[in-house]
Amino acid sequence: MHVSATAVEEFATWHDALAEPSQSRYYKQLIPISKPGKGEQYAFEVNLGQCTGCKACVVACHSLNGLDEDESWRDVGMLLGQHDEPYMQTITSACHHCADPACANGCPVLAYDKDSATGIVRHLDDQCIGCSYCILKCPYDVPKFNRKRGIVRKCDMCQGRLAVGEAPACVQACPTGAIAIRVVKTTDRLGVMLPGLVDSSYTLPQTRYLSPKPLPDSLVAADASALKVEEAHTPLAVMLVLTQLAAGIWFAALANPSRFLPWLGLLTSVAGIAASTLHLGQPLKAWRAFLGWRKSWLSREILAFGAFASAGFASSLGFVPSWIPAVIGLVSVVCSIMVYVDTRRKFWCFFATAGKFLGTMLLLGCAVGGFVWPAVAVGIVKLSTEALFLRSTSKSSQLLKGLLYDWSRARFACGLLGVALLPFHLPLGILLLCAGEFLERSTFFKAVVAYKMPGP
Repeated sequence: MHVSATAVEEFATWHDALAEPSQSRYYKQLIPISKPGKGEQYAFEVNLGQCTGCKACVVACHSLNGLDEDESWRDVGMLLGQHDEPYMQTITSACHHCADPACANGCPVLAYDKDSATGIVRHLDDQCIGCSYCILKCPYDVPKFNRKRGIVRKCDMCQGRLAVGEAPACVQACPTGAIAIRVVKTTDRLGVMLPGLVDSSYTLPQTRYLSPKPLPDSLVAADASALKVEEAHTPLAVMLVLTQLAAGIWFAALANPSRFLPWLGLLTSVAGIAASTLHLGQPLKAWRAFLGWRKSWLSREILAFGAFASAGFASSLGFVPSWIPAVIGLVSVVCSIMVYVDTRRKFWCFFATAGKFLGTMLLLGCAVGGFVWPAVAVGIVKLSTEALFLRSTSKSSQLLKGLLYDWSRARFACGLLGVALLPFHLPLGILLLCAGEFLERSTFFKAVVAYKMPGP
């Protein structure tokens, strides 16, 4: 008895019989006819004169890649300016598949791979631990954290489609043909891709934006003046305060012979390391976080704090002198500083970040170690420096004085009361100082201005 094939089976048979995808006649000119050669790679090419901002590319990317409801791998923003008359330009963007991708350089578990044949930067979902450091590293806001899956995901240029001569979803869907895939030389230097973006020398992005006429120098992103509070990253704020407290305690232990301090330093460091795992989307995979030590400061930080806790345990038992965990603790704090400095965000510049992190280490270490007046001096300097920053006109300062005003007020209240009470009631003073440092570390994350592509 003959059983007729289903509609799906008939379509599959018909499609497989074709030499090329049936829709290819619509986008043949928008994808390369040959693969990249040596020193070349695939790249997006966007013709700004043809981009209307319709977001068909966004919808197609979401649909054909099966993204979750609140997930997007392609965005559309806008540049505004004045050139003889008001000027507006829509911008479509996805991953730029950089020649020197910051996301891959920062990933502690090597969850990124730059394909040697195509140059496409792929995210390896099964290796990701959901630390989100790649999000902080990328200056174009490309990787996105998927809370449902506990990992980061991003555009892979629809690599599977390109491999069989089919265009990526965004290229197929654009009604004006504004998006194309081209073969480009990776040695070409783009300067700045678009007004308002970071210099391309940081990651060497490969997307080419073409315009039929020069873009006005006055162009700025439509959301350039918008103030946005970033994520608090509470587990990281707790981890940073506790580990810096632990490092400070070990230095205090060098001058204070109390047997209590080494054990307190050990317990505090372990508590800080444990708190950091709460930040991960896939905490059971955290053991792999050392793999990226050659490039990633996050991997180096994790290795340093592991050595710090181990040295602290050995010293608490009397096997090694206390100066060893003190030195390793300092190295660990320096690694923490570089984790954020390496993102190149202005609020996290080296001197500001080093002052905050080392200041917390000295302030809390001296206070817990019983060195009251040195702690008072450090506290006054630290609070004065933070107050001075509020006089600047930066967006971070505006956030601290505006949307984060209550956080800033609470931070200064705890800090000032803690410093004032240290000489009279040491335990209460220490408690207030710890609360103040946690609030300061929370605003460290909340008030940072993230680099990104132009938004709406």
